[in-house]
Amino acid sequence: MRRCQNCGLSIGDTATFCATCGEPAPAVAACRLCREAAPELGPDDLCTACRERLALLVVEAPGERPAVSLAGRVPGTGAAQVTVANAIYSAAGDETTCPECAAMDGRETTDIETAAGWAPNARCSAPGGCRCAVFFEHEWLAAVDRDAFVEFAAGQRLPASAATVVAFHAEQLRRREQIDRQTAEAAELLGLAHACEKDEPPEAVALYERAIGLLLSCSGAPLDEQAVRRELPRAFNRLSLVLKNAGRDGEALEAIDRAAGLGLLERADCGRKADRDALRKRADRLRERVAEPVSA
Repeated sequence: MRRCQNCGLSIGDTATFCATCGEPAPAVAACRLCREAAPELGPDDLCTACRERLALLVVEAPGERPAVSLAGRVPGTGAAQVTVANAIYSAAGDETTCPECAAMDGRETTDIETAAGWAPNARCSAPGGCRCAVFFEHEWLAAVDRDAFVEFAAGQRLPASAATVVAFHAEQLRRREQIDRQTAEAAELLGLAHACEKDEPPEAVALYERAIGLLLSCSGAPLDEQAVRRELPRAFNRLSLVLKNAGRDGEALEAIDRAAGLGLLERADCGRKADRDALRKRADRLRERVAEPVSA
């Protein structure tokens, strides 16, 4: 598959330019990560060099590879080199540590070649010689995150590297925190909505809709989130009940149809069975009422 060398999106085999950004189409397919033209790409649209480099970053299970290694020299090749994301200077920190070494303690850098020459410290004035060390911090990519990493790196125009893995993990954490914030806010709104169902039905409806919106917008695949699957059936159940009790049968039925369209009524892993059953029964009753002829 050919991909735009500017935005990274796919381009049809016969297209002459990218329909998204207008960039001229490459003559041959290009690697998603390095954007270099490559006559032969794998099913993941990566060139051989990027695929091999990515393979060095991937581990099947946490703890399979070391997170830290002692830097005796610049790593040669393979995973020992590719996975180094940071280097940290560590002084002995006792009464014999000289001022020069003490000043370096804790210093960090991503310049691996420079870090490898930090210790022993050439400026050390300790009588017994420098006892400092430099440690390399390694970043690894879980095998289950490989495809998501490629999507992230391609979208950010970043290479397959330890630094990109760091950025990917930071983005994962940011998204996790965003999801947790939105689902917590939605749960709070559901409680407020339930409390005002009797006295302020319009306010309850508005709060339920806001909660549903937060749950569905918390991520690109909201139903992959356990908190979303737990809360959505309850939210749609209460929303449709309030609408029905307010005589807004059409809107109540639309709410149930939205829940059904998301698969909430059929998925056993979504919310309580009582909420799913209530939605199905309410839908049947509402359709019967809508179908009833109006008496003269």
